[in-house]
Amino acid sequence: MADWLDQGVALLQKEGRLLLVAPPGTGKSTLFPLKVLRALPGKVLLFEPRRVAARAVAARLAENLGEALGRTVGYRVRLEGKESGATRLLVMTEGLLTRLLLEDPALEGVSAVLLDEAHERHLESDLALALLLRVQETLRPDLKIALLTATPDEELRRAFSGAVLEVEGKGHPVEVLHLPKPPEGPLEPLAARYAKKAFLEGEGDVLVFLPGKAEIERTRRLLEGLPAFPLHGGLPLSQQMALLRPGPRRIVLATDVAETSLTLPGVRVVVDSGLARKPRFDPRTGLTRLALVRIPEASARQRAGRAGRTGPGRVYRLYPEGPFPPKRPEVLEADLSRALLLALALGERLEALPLPTPPPQGALEAAWNLLGLLGAVEGEGLTPLGQRMLLLPTHPRLARMVLEAEGLGLLPLAADLLALLEERDPLEGEADLLEKLAGVLKARREGRGAFLGVERVSALWRGRLRVPPLQSLPAPEAVGRLLLAAYPDRVAERVAPGRYRLATGPLLRLSGEGPPYLVAVGAEAGPKEGRILLFAPLAREDLLERAEVAAWTGWEEGRLKGYLERRYGAIALERVAVDPGPPAEAHLREALKEGLPLPEEARQVLLRLSFLKAHGVAVPELSEEALLKDLSWLLPWTGEVRRQEDLRALPWKEILLSLLGEARRTLEELAPEALPLPSGRRKRLEYRQDAPPLLSLRIQEAFGLRETPRVLGGKVPVAVALLSPAGRPVQVTQDLGGFWERHYPRVRQELMRRYPKHPWPERP
Repeated sequence: MADWLDQGVALLQKEGRLLLVAPPGTGKSTLFPLKVLRALPGKVLLFEPRRVAARAVAARLAENLGEALGRTVGYRVRLEGKESGATRLLVMTEGLLTRLLLEDPALEGVSAVLLDEAHERHLESDLALALLLRVQETLRPDLKIALLTATPDEELRRAFSGAVLEVEGKGHPVEVLHLPKPPEGPLEPLAARYAKKAFLEGEGDVLVFLPGKAEIERTRRLLEGLPAFPLHGGLPLSQQMALLRPGPRRIVLATDVAETSLTLPGVRVVVDSGLARKPRFDPRTGLTRLALVRIPEASARQRAGRAGRTGPGRVYRLYPEGPFPPKRPEVLEADLSRALLLALALGERLEALPLPTPPPQGALEAAWNLLGLLGAVEGEGLTPLGQRMLLLPTHPRLARMVLEAEGLGLLPLAADLLALLEERDPLEGEADLLEKLAGVLKARREGRGAFLGVERVSALWRGRLRVPPLQSLPAPEAVGRLLLAAYPDRVAERVAPGRYRLATGPLLRLSGEGPPYLVAVGAEAGPKEGRILLFAPLAREDLLERAEVAAWTGWEEGRLKGYLERRYGAIALERVAVDPGPPAEAHLREALKEGLPLPEEARQVLLRLSFLKAHGVAVPELSEEALLKDLSWLLPWTGEVRRQEDLRALPWKEILLSLLGEARRTLEELAPEALPLPSGRRKRLEYRQDAPPLLSLRIQEAFGLRETPRVLGGKVPVAVALLSPAGRPVQVTQDLGGFWERHYPRVRQELMRRYPKHPWPERP
């Protein structure tokens, strides 16, 4: 063992970068850092992906030195830690490295940084690696960087490009058994049954992998009478350390913290649920939360390997054999807003950093939009507000809420809200955040209850913010005011009982009546309308403070109306009527969505033009479709328009003719509106689509008209509709001469009897 430890330190000192690939249990987390510490001056930083691992690894390192934790070896995790001026090896959670770089970009006094379990590909570990590589290239070429991992992927190898040392494990054969079909019913009874079977029938300790603390506790209750112990991040450090030492046979119920970060002695049987809780960006709350997911193949192998360290082992996989889901780096499905904020603070573009996997463009744009909404960025740089937000180890939304609380003197309330929104919800299904806040206060008073875990986190935040605990429920509006700062895009107005409209437009439903205004902290989309999962009430006065004054003009009930409004997004908070003035093109488009209100004489102008175009005459394109595409031609005529009736009363025929210019003369010559009759009167033509123009005449009006009238310079005969004195059709013809010669005598005889008072000459 000493050979690879010495070889690894030598490679790190020579090359400056080392990828150490070693299976669990070889000592890459608990022995190698001490070797590095002895070989290098100054401090060594060891980063772990989880709080429980950071505390436990630090305790084991201190124990290996024979010292108390907090002297040579210390730890620092979010909101707590144990270190001193003598600490040289500091174990931290990976997210704290970025905070450290903000305070000291050159990492003065630090000789080496070790990133443990880098293969898990958390966003924070990928970002930490990229930033460290940049620091080494620019400010600290002497800084040593090592990745400690069991199963590095190709993207990680390419991004790191350092010396590689692969350590062979000394595992024993492990028998893997699968369920024949997918399990039915709750997970906990199944896990308890196989844990009990393994403990009673096998040798050594039994390690059961479960997704989280709640599943662990339910399974432990089912194993009453057997030595079953939990292992998760919420345990005191002393209990965690007890499980890492040899002892009597036991069943350990663990989260995936036991998969790679910690090594338990004496395990011979593993019961693997195949599930874990992993960080996933939740668009319903805008935060990254822990989601229940199936593990990839690499994790299943890691879990199985725990059974073969001290002798032949066995693994019961509580799922059938088959393909595993692919492993996806967190950067591909995470909210990037805090990572973007950190990169900007260090003078970097997130997409330009040497990340193992580039961030998706869509997620980058969403991060920019959110940070702009929160006031953290302006243009392409950080604002002073954004720099202050970075000092808080939480999501930018919640950091913005804390800064708002600081200005309003509401930090005790902010501590409780932070804990409620960051921790797993013990009242899943209750939408009213005030009810949950009451649960925290009750747990605080009584020292028990479902919200006791939330109260513990709140206490850590209160310690950081240096404020006393909240003792009584605040005014509902105070809660909404703080959350409005964090969720300015989630404001909603009640538009009907149980129905709300977001300021961004979509409709949401809420079980129950609900307040007039609220901030939808939690919401999910639906096919027609979404659902509010968590809310706090908002005071209209708070929205008015953030509202923008805007003028609105549009059609209502057939009238053009104008208003001055105070608006919050799509929500109109106040409205005062004003003179709308002449309609703009957009208003005309709204009024004319059913088409132009053309009277027949105006529509005939379009048909006359269509007739000419059909016969090859070059005239302007004035179809109704073309006219509606751009209404700027209509604006000079609509200065007095305020009603739909005013639009209909416009001189549409003259408007259309005015658009023709020189082509108007061509229209009148080749497609005249009316034709002269022998009587000296003029008779209108009816132009039709895909048919010759129609001239409708009573027979007496046609007397003296020997031949069919023509248009288009005499090229096209019109269709003449001859009518009886009562206006009934007698004949339609384009050969008027033939009608007089062949058909008129018969028609004359018939109509003379019916209309004897009208003239019926033999030769009209």
